Amino acid sequence: MPFFVRLFHSVLQSVYGDFSKKYLPILSCLLKNLCKVDTIFYTKTKGKIMEETKNEVTALPSDDTKLSKRNFFMFPLGTLGRDFLYNFFNGYLLSFCVLTKHLNVAQFTAITFIIVAARIFDAFNDPIMGGIVENTRTKWGKYKPWQLIGCVLTAGVIIALFNIPADGWGFIALIAVMYFLFSITFTMNDISYWGMMPTLTSDPHDRDKLMSFTQIIVAIGGGSAGLIVPTLTAGDMAIGGNAQTGYGVLAIVAAVLMCGFQLFTILGVKEKPLPKNLVKTPPMKLKDMFRVLFKNDQLMWCALVMLLFNVGTNVVGGGLGMMYVYFEFGYSGMLWTVFGVGFAVVSVVFTLIYPWLAKKYGRDKILYSCGIAIIAGYALMMILGLTVPNIVLFELLGMKFTLRFILMFLAYTVAGWGSGFYMIMVINMANTVEYNEYRTGKRDEGLIFSLRPFTAKMGSALMQGLVSLVYVIAGVLTYTNKLTDIDRGLGGDATYETVIAQVPGDSKIKLLVFTCVIPMVFLAIALIIYKKKCVLNEAKMAEMMAVIEERKLAAAQNEDVESND
Repeated sequence: MPFFVRLFHSVLQSVYGDFSKKYLPILSCLLKNLCKVDTIFYTKTKGKIMEETKNEVTALPSDDTKLSKRNFFMFPLGTLGRDFLYNFFNGYLLSFCVLTKHLNVAQFTAITFIIVAARIFDAFNDPIMGGIVENTRTKWGKYKPWQLIGCVLTAGVIIALFNIPADGWGFIALIAVMYFLFSITFTMNDISYWGMMPTLTSDPHDRDKLMSFTQIIVAIGGGSAGLIVPTLTAGDMAIGGNAQTGYGVLAIVAAVLMCGFQLFTILGVKEKPLPKNLVKTPPMKLKDMFRVLFKNDQLMWCALVMLLFNVGTNVVGGGLGMMYVYFEFGYSGMLWTVFGVGFAVVSVVFTLIYPWLAKKYGRDKILYSCGIAIIAGYALMMILGLTVPNIVLFELLGMKFTLRFILMFLAYTVAGWGSGFYMIMVINMANTVEYNEYRTGKRDEGLIFSLRPFTAKMGSALMQGLVSLVYVIAGVLTYTNKLTDIDRGLGGDATYETVIAQVPGDSKIKLLVFTCVIPMVFLAIALIIYKKKCVLNEAKMAEMMAVIEERKLAAAQNEDVESND
């Protein structure tokens, strides 16, 4: 473990500055430094705000806004396995269904309905879970218990879903039960994990660094799923020689990774006391939760922009892009993996240099560049896919690389710069915590951050619905059922190549156009809304933080005066 941490330290040193070696050997002192946050109560007496612990009234440390080096490492590492599992589940569940189960249109429609309904339920469950987390008080803090419970339960659900043998309507019943269970268990972990982030620092530059490093780990975790899952589940390289076995084994791997890496956060992160000037409120009712959310106008606009981004971009990785590559260039998971390598590399590069970019240009300019990159990349992909001949240039590892494939690969790489859009919007959403404190005197981190997964899940619901609709329009099931038959030994003399050769050009064109047009339209709308409605730039944040600090100082002075009296 010390070597692993030192490796990250050396890679990121040039961007994030030098870190003292004394903070690197973390594992040796994890148990010694477990978070021991006592329950903190706040009372308001005669206009005076006091912080009371079990034993005495104490003052917050002078550097309470700063990010510790320990937390800088331990918080991001916790999401590596989480994002592998989430991208495995969210990005490939529909592919698992169509490539391992022989489905008729009615069964596929039922699966689509279940997925959409479960994601909508999951989205509305987020604010409820956010309220539960917000009112949790334990000696281990309010976030870590839910992180642990959610992590273990999610691991069990994911293993069961991809490994219990079922077909036909029995599989439909299985996916209905397990999908709704996943919606509950992962929410426990997700809300508590992201709700913790804004409590670790309120310094804007530290928050940028923390989010940037976290997004690097997110990109590694999610990107690893994008590279590994298709390669080991589709075509000749599938584990066990078929998609069903491949998905089952990878589900177990994903579960182990999530539990293992969550321990970095659960055991390694040391939470800070809640801000001194907050008043503990009684447990929130559901209507009160939504009242808090809707009063924060910046939170709502950020959530809408994130929703549009999630829908627009996830249709590509959620099935449309992969199926287009399979039908156009060959049924090989490795081919889809290669297609996304450039996108993944650009995404990682962006997160590495983001702190420098943010200081030099500001978040707004960078976000606009990300949005433009997405629109330009997909526009170029569509034009190339419709005009460039599909001439084979060379073969490598059994894959045929055509002129059209290579040029579309480069266009998709351009769109990879736009992955930073999401990271910046998460930072903006984190800043709405201070905006809420600025306007109301309350932070409500857990509740506010429940909107991030809310938008992700609502976006996923809409995305799954759009992908399924396009599959029906393009006649995808006809050919995926034939691929499934081959895996099961029921395909006769048919091969992957002969099945793909049967796909008509009209189906390929429909897949391509929808793959490119949907993200272009949704991102254009998101950019317009952001420009007109979102105002939490660096200057506004500095103004708000100054006011908040003045309030803290005034509260401390009032406390001193009344204590002297």
